[in-house]
Amino acid sequence: MKRMTRNVHVVGALVSALAVGACGDSTGLDGLDDTLVLDMALVAADATLEDVTMWTQPLGVGPLLAEGPDGPAMVGRPGGHGDFTGEFSGTRAVTFYDEAGVAQTGFDPLLTESIHFIREIEGEITRDNFSASISRTRDMTVSGLLGAETHRTWNGSGSEEMSRSGVMEDGTPRSHESSGSFEFEDIVVPIPGSATRYPVSGTIRRSMTATRTTADGTVTREVEVVITFDGTSIAQAVVNGDPVEIDLSTREGRNPLRPSPR
Repeated sequence: MKRMTRNVHVVGALVSALAVGACGDSTGLDGLDDTLVLDMALVAADATLEDVTMWTQPLGVGPLLAEGPDGPAMVGRPGGHGDFTGEFSGTRAVTFYDEAGVAQTGFDPLLTESIHFIREIEGEITRDNFSASISRTRDMTVSGLLGAETHRTWNGSGSEEMSRSGVMEDGTPRSHESSGSFEFEDIVVPIPGSATRYPVSGTIRRSMTATRTTADGTVTREVEVVITFDGTSIAQAVVNGDPVEIDLSTREGRNPLRPSPR
């Protein structure tokens, strides 16, 4: 088996949980009347934007696998997501497989059928009214690459941890810690350059536990989020039984959650 491990130093926009930077409680999503659950819904929505961006970009098996003067690495550009600053680092392991499932020595644009990625990333972000520490691991396989493909399919799972602190709009201190896991189930995505930009089908399932400690005590919430795609810019989500929408076209730094008409 040929496995290539790459150190990835990313500055800026490669993590989720950034849309919660406003730290306010008002979103117009009346069904999510628990602020901690709403925070986790925002975390899940922003992570979805990150995932979709990753799935719909070129696979990056060229430059990311090239040796640099200081070893194999990629350096991201600063900024890129609202007005936060931060720096993240991690690793990536890549294995290529042909149609028979046999590991290849490298990527072949015609003969590689699937790629297995293991990505780990962690770091700190800061903004005017909040800061956060984030750690995430993804174990993913993209398949359907054989020949001149039109769509690719992503499957996989992962885990994440986040510690966030900041202030609410009225100046009240507010912080929480969360951890969880997620699964990607048959996410079918058009290849880059297609007229349809968004996943045409598939499901993301996220399970999170969030804890907030204040002067009034500690509150813990279990949050389950199921997100489905249909090829449009609006992904349907169910957060602890409440339907909401995620606008996949949301500009960086904006709130991607929308009330659901259902």
